[in-house]
Amino acid sequence: MGAAVGRWFHRRRRIVLLVTALVALAGVAGYWGWQRWKTAQLVPQAEQALADRDYPRARELLEQYLTERPGDTHARLLAARTARRMKLYREAREHLHQCSADGGDAEQIEIEELLIEVQLGNEQPVSRLRERARRDDDLALIILEVLIQHDLDTYQLGSALDGFTRYLARRPDDLQALLGRGFVWERFLNFSDALEDYRKAVAGHPESDRARLKLADTLLIVGTPEEALTHYRWLAERWPERPPVRLGLARCYRRLGQPEESVRLLDGLLKEFPNHGETLWERGELELEQGRASTAEPLLKRAVRELPYDRRPHYALYRCLLTLDRPQEAETVNTRVKQLDADLLRLNTIRHEVMKQPNNAALRCEGGLLFLRNGEREEGIRWLRLALMIDPTCELARSALVAEGRLPKQP
Repeated sequence: MGAAVGRWFHRRRRIVLLVTALVALAGVAGYWGWQRWKTAQLVPQAEQALADRDYPRARELLEQYLTERPGDTHARLLAARTARRMKLYREAREHLHQCSADGGDAEQIEIEELLIEVQLGNEQPVSRLRERARRDDDLALIILEVLIQHDLDTYQLGSALDGFTRYLARRPDDLQALLGRGFVWERFLNFSDALEDYRKAVAGHPESDRARLKLADTLLIVGTPEEALTHYRWLAERWPERPPVRLGLARCYRRLGQPEESVRLLDGLLKEFPNHGETLWERGELELEQGRASTAEPLLKRAVRELPYDRRPHYALYRCLLTLDRPQEAETVNTRVKQLDADLLRLNTIRHEVMKQPNNAALRCEGGLLFLRNGEREEGIRWLRLALMIDPTCELARSALVAEGRLPKQP
């Protein structure tokens, strides 16, 4: 009897130990399975971060993933693409080299190498990339992103517009593409088409303050102040202290015949930002409308000082001085208005000619000098550099860049 009980307890102990071991093994297997699943989720999360253009987040997720699975060529290619978009070119090329060594997709690796070259300013791969971008696939969209920026940087706006349109044909709700195409329409002074794109941007991304502000601002140009006001009010409910929103509201109220509310907003802005040219100009215009030219004059003179290359406050000051019966002073201001108008007209002509002749160094140089003369220093320097890139013997562009401190003086 005692021996039988002992054997029973012994068997039971063995069963308990076996069950415990099996449970432990199942737990370990479950843990490692969960860990593998968790690691696998890093790639789709990184892909979503890339789609949202949150490149630092995508880079972080891909680094975590590749630590565990360094041989995954898809993830490695995504890491290279992320680094390129962040302009971390050495890192991007290291990822591409590893991706190639691990047997990654040869075409995608080659395209990434070419895109890096274009982003670094090499024009040679552009024509080949344009040809590849004609296909209707995801790689074409990746190429278009770089080509569009290249075309914007080199002021090939017709090509940029075509690129945005082809991109939006496949991703019609892409916020950046809609805002980008709206920007190009504005450069063509086609505000109606810009307005349509900004409407689509807000419809697809109603929480985007940037899209809604662009829509509201454009409505003040080609829409109605009533509609613009609804969007500025939406913005004001969320960001009541933002100066562009308050200025937009003030402009709406002025156009809607509510000067008291406009004055309240503008005076509040000037108390915080006393030298803000746009606000000074708007406040001066309001005083002119109310028949108080003598009050408008100092406001408009301050606006002109703050916006020396903007013809709008200059023209408002010219009108103000005529109202005050000071024709000689008015004509002095009008001379400046005419000069600004002439420069703007010539720049507009040059822009259109450059779109037809992107490799005309003389046009690029003339445009760069006009940009410099009208206060757009960085744009002017970019145009002058393009002129020198096209024609290294363009001494006018070289001299201007030396004067701007962007090139060393020649011995």
